[in-house]
This record gives sequence, C-alpha cells and structure tokens, in this order.
Amino acid sequence: MSQESEELVSKKITSQIKRSRGQLDGILRMMDDGRPCNEVLVQLSAVKSGVDKAMKQVIAQNIRSNVDCVNEKQLSNLQNSLDLLLKTK
Repeated sequence: MSQESEELVSKKITSQIKRSRGQLDGILRMMDDGRPCNEVLVQLSAVKSGVDKAMKQVIAQNIRSNVDCVNEKQLSNLQNSLDLLLKTK
C-alpha cells in the first residue's frame, strides 16, 4: 500500500473514532437531560457500530501493510476480501 493510501485510510479511521467520541458526548448530554432509555440505547448502538467499523478498518490496514502481493490480481483479490470483511458484523 502506498504511503498516500495509508494516510488516507488513517484519516478515515481517525474520523470514525472522532465521530464516535462526539456521539458519546451526545449520549452523556441525553442522560443528563433524562432522555428515555430507548433513545439512549439507539445512540449507544450507533457508537458500538462505529467503533466496530473502526476496528475492522485498523485490522484491514494492518493486513494490507503486512501482506506482500506479487501482482495486481493478488492485490485486487486481497482488497475484495478486505472489503467483504469490513461489511460483516
């Protein structure tokens, strides 16, 4: 993976984590305001999903960084597999 691609992926991961942090701040405000449990849980679920997505992206980036692909077809196959991984729960 090129340096530029790695930086782009790192920025996406950082953005996802910051988004989750913002959601957590919002959840704390919701709790301070006495919002209903079901509303808080919906937001907690969204944070969990965001953190899961960031974790998968970190794992995928690590795999790309540590696997040597001999040709473009192998690289394409690896990328397709990683894309499937990122779509799974």
